[in-house]
Amino acid sequence: MYWNGVVERLNLTAKGSWFIHLTGSILLYFSITTTKNISRNEWILLCGMVGFYGWLINIVIFYIFDLLDSGDSSIGGIPDYFMFIVGPVTIAILFLNRYKSPTKLIRVILFSLLSFLMEYILGKLGFLKLKGWKPIYSIPCYLLVFGVALPWTLKLIRKS
Repeated sequence: MYWNGVVERLNLTAKGSWFIHLTGSILLYFSITTTKNISRNEWILLCGMVGFYGWLINIVIFYIFDLLDSGDSSIGGIPDYFMFIVGPVTIAILFLNRYKSPTKLIRVILFSLLSFLMEYILGKLGFLKLKGWKPIYSIPCYLLVFGVALPWTLKLIRKS
């Protein structure tokens, strides 16, 4: 009986969680194996900083403003860790890995659209429950994250 409660608390059977686990695992594999322009120390620091940003955004949007719910909203499970830590960290590392001057704008737009598409799919699969938030609101946020926040974070890491 106890272990049934533990497994239930992991929230592994949340609607649409298969998509998060699949994309998170693929992105994690690519972020580890294709990193050329980011050192291992930068990779580790980016994991910590972007993971912190992701969890902070989770707290603000999902709990303080209560604009979205993910999975079973009463349980914070493994899909939530993939969505708020693994996903943002791996996407940020893949984005920053080849962030060069001539292609900056193209990469910002491409990764913003990719992130929007993943958020939209999660909504359609039923994992994200919208409570006043529309996926279109995320586009300016993604543009800001990819255009300003992530390059600034990498610059900060490389300075120290």
